[in-house]
Amino acid sequence: MLVRFEPQPERLRRFLAGPLGPHIESFATLLSRQGYRPAVGWRKIWLVAELSRWLERKHVTLKDLEERYIAAFLQARWRRGAKRCGEATLMALLQHLRVSHVIRAPAPEPLNDLGLVEQEYGRFLTQERGLMQSTVDLYLRMVRPFVAHHLQQGKLRLNKLVAKDVINFVLLNTPRRGRWFTKSIITGLRSFLGFSFQTGRTTTNLVAAVPTVPISNLSDLPRYLQPDQVEKVLRCCDRRTKVGKRDYAILLLLARLGLRSSEVTKLTLDDIGWASGELLIRGKGARLDKLPLLQDVGEALANYLQNVRPHCSSRHVFIRSRAPHVGLLGASTMGSIVLRALDRAHIRSHHRGAHMFRHSLATRMLGHGVSLAQIGQVLRHQNVQTTEVYAKVDLIALRRLALPWRGGAL
Repeated sequence: MLVRFEPQPERLRRFLAGPLGPHIESFATLLSRQGYRPAVGWRKIWLVAELSRWLERKHVTLKDLEERYIAAFLQARWRRGAKRCGEATLMALLQHLRVSHVIRAPAPEPLNDLGLVEQEYGRFLTQERGLMQSTVDLYLRMVRPFVAHHLQQGKLRLNKLVAKDVINFVLLNTPRRGRWFTKSIITGLRSFLGFSFQTGRTTTNLVAAVPTVPISNLSDLPRYLQPDQVEKVLRCCDRRTKVGKRDYAILLLLARLGLRSSEVTKLTLDDIGWASGELLIRGKGARLDKLPLLQDVGEALANYLQNVRPHCSSRHVFIRSRAPHVGLLGASTMGSIVLRALDRAHIRSHHRGAHMFRHSLATRMLGHGVSLAQIGQVLRHQNVQTTEVYAKVDLIALRRLALPWRGGAL
């Protein structure tokens, strides 16, 4: 059993010097709650005590502590030959002191016109459109070069935009780009121009000026695994290990229920209805849905929660296996779990993201005669056109539609 860092008050006394001295004990408690091992916890406390003594020598008071002093301390420490580490610990300390209202967070710098427009546009996407934060970030990233291009001496000149400006920007920024990146630019630009007209920043609605890109949702086949490949991936999870038990539960949620990676990371302990046999899923656009808690999924979750999940204050179901014990972060973490699983199963697939299991579930259901409407309900699609893409993998039905070739068989 892993021993958790539990600092005794008598051992902490030697570190309670300098301006940080009165707050080292509360930081040590935080480290304990986050699940650090004793050796790691004491190294972090030693570093904080070293910073406290340095602040005292430099006559820096606690209320003046900010990022620049931490950077100066680390640079001085590294010049003496210390390992180039410790920044994450001290930034966590700074955050802890600010959350505890021991020191004030620095006042935000005044936003220029670009920052103000981005702030208002982001609020519009979140509150008016109900988009997820990941989608909001994507839109902002796509339109930022367009907005910055029209920033002159700190002032935006959006009211002078004409259709030619929009067309030239698209033509300049989309060559040699992938089709889906180009589609993201087009979608984001149309959204922003509509917002600009609605808020009076442009006098003309320039949405129609954005060139059309010939990309169809039906232009590619869905990326999916065969049913035997999905089962092989699941079997290759080493459920003798803690990480293996966790990853097995995650992969079952992806494969059996078709969850998105963000829906897995947002799953909380309160979302599991053990009595009702249901899972509450927090989907796109703040949408809430309930899905049945299948037996193998429920057994894997129960095994993880009872025997593996670290004790911590987080309500997220899936927690980092190493300290700090917080919820797993985003699609990149899910993608890494899927990549490792595919490698263990020796499956070489061009598409290797977590979304592939969602496509695999839909394809498998279609092969068992489930209708597209029912598949859309399981995957919680808001638009029927999103589900229509799976019609292309129903080869039996497509063969009935194919006309005989007059040239005969090859």
